[in-house]
Amino acid sequence: MKTKRLLMTAVLAAACWSGMYAQQTQELPDRIKMGQERVKVRRDISLPQIDGYDLLKCDFHIHTVFSDGIVWPSLRVNEAWEEGLDAIALSDHVEGQPAREGMKKGDLDLAFKNAEDEALRRGIILIKGAEISRSMPPGHLNALFLNDVDALQKDDVVEALREAHRQGAYIFWNHPGWNVKEVKWHDMHERLWKEGLLNGIEVFNEFEWYPKALEWAKEKKLTLMANTDVHDVIERLYDRTQVSHRPLTLVLAKEHTAAAIKEALFGGRTLIWFYDTLIGKEDYLKKFFEGAVRVQPSHYATEASAYVTVTNTCDVPFRLEAALEVKGYPSFIQLPARASVVVSVPKNGTNPVAYKVTNLLTAYEQCIEVSLF
Repeated sequence: MKTKRLLMTAVLAAACWSGMYAQQTQELPDRIKMGQERVKVRRDISLPQIDGYDLLKCDFHIHTVFSDGIVWPSLRVNEAWEEGLDAIALSDHVEGQPAREGMKKGDLDLAFKNAEDEALRRGIILIKGAEISRSMPPGHLNALFLNDVDALQKDDVVEALREAHRQGAYIFWNHPGWNVKEVKWHDMHERLWKEGLLNGIEVFNEFEWYPKALEWAKEKKLTLMANTDVHDVIERLYDRTQVSHRPLTLVLAKEHTAAAIKEALFGGRTLIWFYDTLIGKEDYLKKFFEGAVRVQPSHYATEASAYVTVTNTCDVPFRLEAALEVKGYPSFIQLPARASVVVSVPKNGTNPVAYKVTNLLTAYEQCIEVSLF
């Protein structure tokens, strides 16, 4: 009898455990979602207007998987949108196709076609471009605003550039200091310039800037360009602890359209911005500074000094150094991006003080002067 009771107890316990296990199993969720995908947001870049022109933030030298880049074209659009850009040009190499294993040689307009819809969705101006890549001279040149990239496949580089010109393209010389022993203006460049086949020049490319190129631009009235020449994912190219933005060509455009950008590029209306340095024509740079900086009336004064707030409303910081030491005025002023500082000046000062803005350059080691206070 005792054995029977023990057996009965064991059966009941097993049944109870089985029921509890089944109940627990039924109540467990199929899956638990942890975290979520990163929210895609745009970081807007604040810049002043100049003479009523908007400053469009542009990168005109970008590669995709359709040449020797590693990024799909539509992702290039998303990268640009998140970083606050207004326009990009996809400029895959005409020569050396296909550069990536598994990619077939064919339609050279495919990069543009695969990015066009995403550009429309994101409001990014997408410009059809190509990089004509030959040995030096003339080296590599980008052609923008093309209709048919395939038509540039010609043995003679001059004929390729003439074809781009026939399509109404804007043409600029890329990275003149890349992979050469000497940065030099060759007879070939003179020929292209005289024939109207050279309209601009990269003064900055990726991590390098070329003071000689800036001098050639001034001498030949070439439009200034600064671009990334990015092949990798953009987030892996630049260390965001050191720089807040990619190198950019700032285009003074009448409106937010490809046609307005094209008109401005041919008109020479650009500034270039890399790291904290802004380079361009003196008139543009002074108006940029004046449009960005506000000096407020004194909010407090002692018998000798007045305290004023100086505000920088844009994303370009400014480093100011007194052109001449004036008693009572600061020798140096650091104006971080989108920030204000308080400075002490003489209470009864009447004359404006000249400052050099050391990171706004018109030529190598030549900066603009502005008046404050």
